[in-house]
Amino acid sequence: MTSRERLLHCFRREPVDRIPIAPFLYYNNIYEMFRYVPRIDNFYDPEDFDPIARFLDYCDRFGFDALHTLGSAWDQYTLDQPWENWDVTVTQEGSSEEVRKTIDVTTPGGHLRQVENFRHSSPHLVVSAIGEYFIKTPEDFEILVRYAPPAEEIDCKLVRRSKACIGDQGLSVACTHGAFNTVNMFRKLDDLMTDPLSNEGFYRAMLEYFTGRTLRQDCKIVREGADVIEMGGNMATSGVGPKFFQKYVLEYENRIAKAVHAAGAFVIYHNCGDAAKIMHLYNCLDIDVWGYLTPPPFGDVNLDKALEVVRPDLVLRGNIDQVEFLVKATPGEIRERVREVLGKTKPRGNWILSTTDFFFDGCPYENIQAFADAGREFGVY
Repeated sequence: MTSRERLLHCFRREPVDRIPIAPFLYYNNIYEMFRYVPRIDNFYDPEDFDPIARFLDYCDRFGFDALHTLGSAWDQYTLDQPWENWDVTVTQEGSSEEVRKTIDVTTPGGHLRQVENFRHSSPHLVVSAIGEYFIKTPEDFEILVRYAPPAEEIDCKLVRRSKACIGDQGLSVACTHGAFNTVNMFRKLDDLMTDPLSNEGFYRAMLEYFTGRTLRQDCKIVREGADVIEMGGNMATSGVGPKFFQKYVLEYENRIAKAVHAAGAFVIYHNCGDAAKIMHLYNCLDIDVWGYLTPPPFGDVNLDKALEVVRPDLVLRGNIDQVEFLVKATPGEIRERVREVLGKTKPRGNWILSTTDFFFDGCPYENIQAFADAGREFGVY
């Protein structure tokens, strides 16, 4: 089987020749291998380096089945481009290592403001955090709904480039968010978690609006070439509790997932954190894959319990800790850990060997190779 065939069979819950080996990969992994140091303002699409093509070179280096996550529309949540009655002023302050970006929006109905902070957490990785959100009040939400640019006004050029280069090496994956995560891109999490209790009508209005906006964007991304939509669901973890998730999150996530399926793509649900208290509810989601079954200490998922609770036709992905274990363990210890995981999961099938998120800078390449080699050794049917 080619990698593409293997992944397609796995996503369709069909027999495979071996367990696919497809860890979640991010820009810093590619930049580190090729010793490229991105600027903050060109992290996703530098003019002098092509991370989209080099992603496949990275996968070739270790023999991974490529789930190409860099072909995404990274401007889905910025709203920093002008539109009719949406006048934007962008101010950036800082240095090559840290940047504070302020977006001021003027509309006929009022003013909106967002502040986002960017910094190099390593030479190859840029991280960001929103410090001030667009939606601080119900009135802000009304302004955004009335004047924001249409949902489909997103840039899909990286989606098209990923699709064009993937060939038979894997599947093109666009990273987006589920409904709850999407609202959190515009409203502070503390407020979002209390909104259902203090003003449920306001909460429902936000979820309705952003669910519709997200599914329209996702459908455009699929039309532009994405084989898979990876929906971020990591903000609605065990921390919100199963009752909250079932009452205030699940139906909106499902509407997006169903729309993606109707558009012709697969769905990965991305929760790389705690999930022990809510993973049984993933059985109710119209998704193909759940990643990433994060074990302690960085999550709370017990693999044996997950295999007992999660429906057998849901493909699972992850459970190998890349934060500490893959960094500090010996190649022999990594081989044994992969052997243990695949010994439990191979009889079930519907499994993708993966880490619980992307490799941090400095993860020894001999350890990454040991992870991949063990997958080939113990994953064959």
